[in-house]
Amino acid sequence: MENSPACHENKRKKTVRIRLESRDKIRYKDITLLCKKMGILLESGCEITKILSILGQQSSKSVGKVIAKIYNHIQNGNSIATSFQFTQSFSQFFVSMVRAGEISGNLDRVMDDLSRYYDKEYKLRSKTINALIYPSILLILCTISTTFMLMFVIPNFQMVFESNGVNPPIITKIVINISILVRRYFPYIIGSAGILILVLVYYIKTSNKLKQFISLISLKLPILKDVIRLIVTTRFSRSLQLLLHSGIQIIDALDISARIIDNSFIYKKLEKSNENIKQGNSIGSSLVLADVFPSLFIEMINIGEESGKLDLSLATINKFYESELDNTMDKIVKLIEPVIIVIMGVIVGVCIIAMVVPMFSVVSAI
Repeated sequence: MENSPACHENKRKKTVRIRLESRDKIRYKDITLLCKKMGILLESGCEITKILSILGQQSSKSVGKVIAKIYNHIQNGNSIATSFQFTQSFSQFFVSMVRAGEISGNLDRVMDDLSRYYDKEYKLRSKTINALIYPSILLILCTISTTFMLMFVIPNFQMVFESNGVNPPIITKIVINISILVRRYFPYIIGSAGILILVLVYYIKTSNKLKQFISLISLKLPILKDVIRLIVTTRFSRSLQLLLHSGIQIIDALDISARIIDNSFIYKKLEKSNENIKQGNSIGSSLVLADVFPSLFIEMINIGEESGKLDLSLATINKFYESELDNTMDKIVKLIEPVIIVIMGVIVGVCIIAMVVPMFSVVSAI
């Protein structure tokens, strides 16, 4: 019975579950510090197991667990890159960079490069989150204030109109009917909205088709597509430059950089570009087929390819698009704030006008 297919399936599921449970996520901020410390210690000539022992004692509990796994794996005779990969806490990009540094004997320089890379990734993510915080707060306040008016303010006006026999205009009737629906079905509305959000989040995380659909739509929306294109270009050029600088072959570097973008729709497009390069075509002309990157990016790729200094061209591109992304994010935040305030003003204004206009009839009746 132990060798039955069902038994093997149960063992396989158990193994997968153990792997998932044993995987420890490390934040970009922690990876930045880890790489920086490792780079300094490696440059000083310290042996790798000694370095890991020192860092394990200085790091937080979660990072210390990962370092302990790496340390034990190296002690068992495995390479540094394999030991990092074994923890399942580091990306393919990180492992490839470590492997290149280990083979070339430049692991200290690679760690320093990775430290700068993850520091920029951390700042980019923080900037994106910070850009969404204020608009999110405004939207929440708008929803709360509108709900409060519908639940507690509008009913008082409704009672005044009914007690004085006032026949309000159509806009007032619409607002009153919305207020009645919200009061009557408020628990169901809140429950349905919560369930809908949870279902959407679940399917966005698990459904590749939905992810691709969202990516396709987001790349066609007027303002959003420009931001996404800038983020994709910045991340792609930054990772590709580091990989090529570390000695990774262009085909592998392109594939790893495409995965780092973390967008399955764009990754499929870049796969076609990679296949085109494998057939002997130039990098620039192949990336044009993906229709993802701005024309300036493609021009700089062509210049770097023709001059034989592609990594230097990518470094220049990265600096330019990082600056462009910063400016664009600032402009969008400044644009979103007044738009949401205007929307709030319109909603509150409509409710006030709808209630105040019939009050003239009440006053004249008195």
